[in-house]
Amino acid sequence: MGRGEGLGLGWALAEAWQACGVVDIGAEILPVDREGAYLVQDKMAAALEREFGETVAGWKVGATSVGVQRAEGYDGPIPGRIFGATVYRDGAVVPRGRLQQASVEAEVGFRFGSEPKGREGVFSPENLVGFVEAMPALDITSTRFAAGRRVGWTPRQKMLAGIADNGNGGLVVLGEAAADWQGLDLAQMLAALRVNGGAAAPHLLGTRRRDPLEALAWTLNHVYERGFGIRAGDVVLTGSLTEPQEFHAGDRVECSMPGLGSVRCQVSLA
Repeated sequence: MGRGEGLGLGWALAEAWQACGVVDIGAEILPVDREGAYLVQDKMAAALEREFGETVAGWKVGATSVGVQRAEGYDGPIPGRIFGATVYRDGAVVPRGRLQQASVEAEVGFRFGSEPKGREGVFSPENLVGFVEAMPALDITSTRFAAGRRVGWTPRQKMLAGIADNGNGGLVVLGEAAADWQGLDLAQMLAALRVNGGAAAPHLLGTRRRDPLEALAWTLNHVYERGFGIRAGDVVLTGSLTEPQEFHAGDRVECSMPGLGSVRCQVSLA
């Protein structure tokens, strides 16, 4: 995919994001590598900021673990921005109408109290702990690419499309920050994610989970390598603790994380 095509796809995705619509394209228009996918994502974000007044409130990352990457056929994580207009607080009613092909994930969120500092320009889990507060979060993923087109795409094409499309971003719901979280074993936390009070979603553990603090460090190193940064107040979501769950208009989503707290939302009827 050439630079001009990247600019065009980034703009098309920004328009679809704003209009709660989809982009109906063939696989030949997709980026062919991560560099091209990041270019599209950046152009999408620039268009949303410049033309529609969106602001960046942080970053999110999916497919953080080796087990999930192998199962999906990906060669690494899928990062994306969090836009301010998509951030909701605990108990909010979230608009179903702006979510295409959506599912919900339970994640640990981190909010930065100040701009982080790495050692020799590199961030590690250990040197990030003092900069953040932790909270339970719901990541409601979505896509702007038409479902009928995605059916025939290879795992790699789906991965690159997800990166280009802002990390399959949709909406995020943030719970209250925990008062004392540093002693928690986030890598083994058994989050209980439920839709309409049903059975809890299966946990992702072992090779299918990456320690949220490790995922946080990976995300920051990635963001800074791409020439961006993190500011005080920014939030980073660090990958799902459970299997993603489908939901429908009118559903109630709840999640509890032992020691970290709980978070919930109601999905609107339209």
